[in-house]
Amino acid sequence: MTRIYIVMTAANTRSAKAYRALTGSDYDHVAVSFNKNLSVMYSFGRTRREIPLAGGFVSEYPSRFLAEGGDVPVKVFTIDADEEEYLRVRDVIRRMKTHPQIYTYNIYDKAASLFDGSCRISRSYTDLSFVCRLMKFGNIKSYNELGFILGPYLTYEGTLNEIAGGDEYHGAEYFDEVSPVRSFSTSAVYSIKLLGRKIYESV
Repeated sequence: MTRIYIVMTAANTRSAKAYRALTGSDYDHVAVSFNKNLSVMYSFGRTRREIPLAGGFVSEYPSRFLAEGGDVPVKVFTIDADEEEYLRVRDVIRRMKTHPQIYTYNIYDKAASLFDGSCRISRSYTDLSFVCRLMKFGNIKSYNELGFILGPYLTYEGTLNEIAGGDEYHGAEYFDEVSPVRSFSTSAVYSIKLLGRKIYESV
């Protein structure tokens, strides 16, 4: 048996805190890891800290969360997978890492989740929809629901700093400074293109 770790986090960013307050959720992000110490995790989210409305498939490291200020609460669920399932999940991750330009972060689905809704777009995911599709959990709309379903598999609840390992400076490009003008223009163009895809698919 091999193990896959589902990691739920509660980030310290203003947007994450606002999301939790609006949804009543204790957590605002979920990722997949193949390492018990969570040295690298995989999910969908922003690719630059200062460009909030543009993103895609990301490799995440503990520093992404810890550098925002202080420690963060986490829950880790451990899934025992047979070799076939484990290789399937690894292969999906490998394809997304190899062709990140194909996949986008679905900001509209994330916004719709505030109202218990959804906005599906092909090859575009939120962290939650990505993990649920990857692990074949079904159409789960909230972190609370995911946590309830995975309850029997909970193996750790505490802080990220206590369990995480690896190079804390890995993935430093996430923290690269971006001018306000570039942040706005990139977010605007990204949002318009993604909306255009949704309209095209709906026609």
